[in-house]
Amino acid sequence: MKVLGLGLGAAFCIALAVPAWAQTPPYPPAAAPGFNCWCLKQSVDNTQADMTAKQGQLNAAQSQLQQLDTQLSTARAQVDVNNPQAVAQFRQLLAQRDAAFRQANGELITSAQVATERYDQVVGEYNNQCAGRPLPPPPPGPLACPMP
Repeated sequence: MKVLGLGLGAAFCIALAVPAWAQTPPYPPAAAPGFNCWCLKQSVDNTQADMTAKQGQLNAAQSQLQQLDTQLSTARAQVDVNNPQAVAQFRQLLAQRDAAFRQANGELITSAQVATERYDQVVGEYNNQCAGRPLPPPPPGPLACPMP
């Protein structure tokens, strides 16, 4: 009797699952026509946002460097070389300028260049595979693209 009860329970569970299976799309989203172009478009958008953020960081650092250069130029003309405190303040400003220069011309510029190269690469991939073709309607649900 227990075997019959388990068999009926399993059949009941399968019967409940059939409507859920019927609601799934007939193909996995990755196999949908145009899915790759949607993923590439998403990659273009993501890499553009990353590139824009890194360019913004670089521009801010370059602006700060320019401000420090202006302050140094003004301070250089006014520093009293006979006043140790004035000389120490000038050296501190010079150290800040040097640190800003290293940042703007080191890791930030490298990061911005890498982000720009990645963006150009993804745009090239998109153009090679999807240019001149309209994107089909978006796939249902969230877009689950593989990570590049």
